[in-house]
Amino acid sequence: MKKRTMAMVILTAFCLCLIPEKVMATAAINSVSIKVGLNIEAGDRLPDIQIDKTSADCYVTAGSKEYKVTEAAWVTSTSKDMTIGEEPKMNVTLTPSNESDAYFKSSYEATKIKVNGGSYVSAKRQGSDLVVTLRAKAIKGLYAEPEDVGWKDTRLGLAVWSKGDNTSGAYEVWLYQGKKIIFKKEQVTATAYNFYPYMTEEGTYSYKIRSIPFKQEELKNGKKSNWVESDELVIRDRDVSDGTGKEADRKADGTANTEPKSGWEQQSGAWSYRHKDGTLQANSWMALDNVWYRFDQNGKMVTGWFILDSDIYYLDANGAMLTGWQKINNVWYYFYPDNGHEGPQGAAAVNWQVIDGYTYFFSNQGAMQKGWINQAGRWYYLNTIPVNLEGVMMKGLFTRDEKTYYTGEDGVMATGWHQVDGYWRYFHQDGSMAVKTTVDGYSINEEGVWEQ
Repeated sequence: MKKRTMAMVILTAFCLCLIPEKVMATAAINSVSIKVGLNIEAGDRLPDIQIDKTSADCYVTAGSKEYKVTEAAWVTSTSKDMTIGEEPKMNVTLTPSNESDAYFKSSYEATKIKVNGGSYVSAKRQGSDLVVTLRAKAIKGLYAEPEDVGWKDTRLGLAVWSKGDNTSGAYEVWLYQGKKIIFKKEQVTATAYNFYPYMTEEGTYSYKIRSIPFKQEELKNGKKSNWVESDELVIRDRDVSDGTGKEADRKADGTANTEPKSGWEQQSGAWSYRHKDGTLQANSWMALDNVWYRFDQNGKMVTGWFILDSDIYYLDANGAMLTGWQKINNVWYYFYPDNGHEGPQGAAAVNWQVIDGYTYFFSNQGAMQKGWINQAGRWYYLNTIPVNLEGVMMKGLFTRDEKTYYTGEDGVMATGWHQVDGYWRYFHQDGSMAVKTTVDGYSINEEGVWEQ
């Protein structure tokens, strides 16, 4: 009996050796955190990116021990001076600290990638690495002073200057007669201004000028420059101006102007624009100071929604035509700016559109769509998360309401068997991935992978 028992033990051990050892699966890295620091000002050039050296002018570090930063490189050119409001872009390569313990997933939701000191743009897996594209915080700084400030020799009273480096292209100018301020112009977007209409008395005139923020992003990040003063211009009695050509309907001293009225006028709460010949702007577009306005057939300025030849526009309460991304009544719209997009400037985007590299879908009324939509019998999913990339067409694996879905490069929802990231997975008719079940006789584990 002892020999028989010993033989059975040996046989059992031999059979166990023939059973392949089950390989333990590595764990997925579910979220990513990166810290970026950039300590430069407008006018500087981008420094080299240092990894884990937080004392450097520019550095990146990983926010978890599961992975490390192995490479970082600028996407934005390092050979040009940075301007105020610019958000330089870089690629950061992350590598698992131990590939036998953890791995990066094929795709991540925007909320799963946190960038401390910048903003997330995109992420793509390359082999076992994850390449994250991000933007550093906007460059801040003091605008440079305008240069070559003076008077035009060939035209009396014409102030001229040059833009110089690191200016916004907008300026504030004050005109003096002696030591007294006689006229202020708060925003000039040219490099010249005609002060002659205000030189109605003999004497010495001068002006001072400074660069100022102009666009919305400049107001957040830029500061006004120091003042620069011009030299004096002498106006003799025979050269004084008769006041023709002053701005608006007032003189420099604030008294009423008796010349025929032109410009903006308001009646019964409606605004109109009257030309110097007395006619009203009507049934047409008009651009003033780089802003477009629309007037109806009676000459009244249009506000709110406006439809022309099937194109949809929106004009704010001041009559200004909106462009770019705009949120109106808690709904996002995109109005074509003048930057090469198809469609007339200011018209609302409809149907499928690619904007800044991302695909969106807009209704016939221009409203950006979110969630599941069916187009020509195909289902697409448009991101519903408002924090980042809201409305963008999703591609790859993603999870919503505790269910996982897969859409191809064309954004179409997959059903049936599909090989994703090298693993076979099954997706039901509603697009949800099968987990912990058997399909067509094949066993599928809790991660949705067919166990071969």
